[in-house]
Amino acid sequence: MDHLTELRKRLFYSILAIVVTGVGCFIFAKEMIDFLIHPALLLNPPIHLQVLKVQGMFIVQVLVAFVGGLILSIPVLVYQIWAFVKPGLYRKERKWVGLLIVITFFCFIAGAAMAYYLMLPLALRFFMNISQPYSVSPIIAIDYYIRFVLMLMLSVGVVFELPVLSFVLAKMGVLHAAFMKKSRKYALIFIFILAAILTPPDPFTQLMMAVPLIIVYEISITIVRLSEKSST
Repeated sequence: MDHLTELRKRLFYSILAIVVTGVGCFIFAKEMIDFLIHPALLLNPPIHLQVLKVQGMFIVQVLVAFVGGLILSIPVLVYQIWAFVKPGLYRKERKWVGLLIVITFFCFIAGAAMAYYLMLPLALRFFMNISQPYSVSPIIAIDYYIRFVLMLMLSVGVVFELPVLSFVLAKMGVLHAAFMKKSRKYALIFIFILAAILTPPDPFTQLMMAVPLIIVYEISITIVRLSEKSST
């Protein structure tokens, strides 16, 4: 019962953090939507976005606010997870919490930024070029476009957390660099399957997701190796 009470408290603080930051993001929803739409307007010709439902823009605002709140509350969420497992950690393991919170947030932002500034423009140009020979005007529902952009950014952001997870597992003695090297070929298969699940059903976007995943996996091997050396 003590564990359940503690878990309930940590879940309450986590949900509260998401709600508070989400409300703050809702206030700036217009600026956030303009930011997400900007890559579509840079294309030649630009993508024309339209609202197909009466409540369409409100749903988009709520979605953007929720995702923005979720991202901004990552440090709080990581801290709540650490606070829940803290009683079972050794003192030498507890000293990593501050660094892990910062790195976790940084890795997610780095992944989301890569998705927005690199992968999204490539994906939009690729898909829009396909429609040009057919003389089809690129007019897309804004809710579908926003979901596509947010899903891409969230997926890549989560993928970039792999080095953090690898570091934690290495410190716990669960993960070893030798095992990761030996399992590389199986990891590649899993990476392409994961890319197919996290991205829209097209080979181009899946490939763009798979390549960063492979790079992150190799970085994780290096991090685990360095962690093992520091522990010896």
